Amino acid sequence: MVARVWPDSLFRRLAIILFAGLLAAHVLSFGLVALNVFGPSNESSDDYFMRYIATAVAILDRVKPEERPAWLDRLGRPTYRYVIRDGGEIETAPPKRRQENLARLRAMVGEGHDAKTVFYLDPLNRRRLGWLLHLKDGTPLMLEFTARRTVSSPWLPTALAVQLCLLAFFTWVAVKLATQPLARLERAANSLGSDLRREPLPEDGPKEVARAAAAFNAMQRRIAEQAVERIQILAGISRRLQTPITRMRLRADFLGDRDVREKLQGDLQEMQTLVKEGLTLARGRDEIGKQRCQTDLHALIDSIVCDYSDAGKPLRFSGERGVTILTHPQGLRRILINLIDNGLKFGEDVEVAIDTQPSNRIAITVSDRGPGIPDEHLKSVFLPFYRVEASRNRETGGTGLGLAIAQQLVSALRGTLTLANRDGGGLEARLEFSR
Repeated sequence: MVARVWPDSLFRRLAIILFAGLLAAHVLSFGLVALNVFGPSNESSDDYFMRYIATAVAILDRVKPEERPAWLDRLGRPTYRYVIRDGGEIETAPPKRRQENLARLRAMVGEGHDAKTVFYLDPLNRRRLGWLLHLKDGTPLMLEFTARRTVSSPWLPTALAVQLCLLAFFTWVAVKLATQPLARLERAANSLGSDLRREPLPEDGPKEVARAAAAFNAMQRRIAEQAVERIQILAGISRRLQTPITRMRLRADFLGDRDVREKLQGDLQEMQTLVKEGLTLARGRDEIGKQRCQTDLHALIDSIVCDYSDAGKPLRFSGERGVTILTHPQGLRRILINLIDNGLKFGEDVEVAIDTQPSNRIAITVSDRGPGIPDEHLKSVFLPFYRVEASRNRETGGTGLGLAIAQQLVSALRGTLTLANRDGGGLEARLEFSR
């Protein structure tokens, strides 16, 4: 249950932890303010209130009786008001704190004034508590409490809510900035296999992030150096093998037995093809590099289809004209040739189609009518030297590198290649690229 609730991304986890801590501190601060923990004590608050009442009584003593009603409104406050009237039920046993306040008020207003607590009925016939005083001329003055005194301002919850929203926003910004280098590192790691010559990560930010970026850049350089070394070794082996293979082919031409000569020449041709395709597989990504340009997809595929037609291998082609894609033309051409060769070798009625999708992606399908591939082999056929056809017959077996080369080149072009069996028999190879 906890695993389902707890988010799986570092960004969300840090955001929840920081925001939860700030929220707890905010709620605690609001509670302490609401409870008046850091505010004035009850004694000092009551003393201030008594002084204010004594000042109001002194003012009313000095003004003329006919001017007092106007002063009553000026001296009133939102939580209490002054009314010139008598009456009410005297409180017989007021609490200790109230008795102390009344004694303090009597001492402040001086002799000739009286102060006591009474219960009266408000206009809604509700029993209320008030204070009854008498001015020097004997005029009764009732202090009616209209609302409970509060120590916090009414706008305090709104202010705290605004502060909470600001804290949430700045928490999001802080966590975003903290995890942004990790997101760059993730993108670089995902694209490392397809582009070993990409720009190194910036080694800035916090020490831990800078050290991780430096370690990643060093790893990328080491992998690139090892890949170049592997390509150089395979290229050297390929060049060295070309000479003995050529000599063996020349010697095979002098064999008297025609059947033996043809078999030997076929074996030598297969060896030469294997060497070339192995070299292509080794340096497939390296050749593509950054040499990409806007390419007319319809024109590129149409030229391939025409080449096959001239060779006596007609294909069907359909697709929208004028569709362009940012790609490496020779790399994409090699992919399509490998897929078409597979379709012609193992099936018939090969068709190439362009499908422009609304999600700003382009799909190219190469489909045929043939035996297809068993579902359990659909992913394994992309492995080097893996062949569903177990025999080594030159007509059907192949070298087992065609689809591996195609998959490698598609990955270098930041696309996807999938295989699926067709209804009614046959195989469909689907290429997808972003435009």
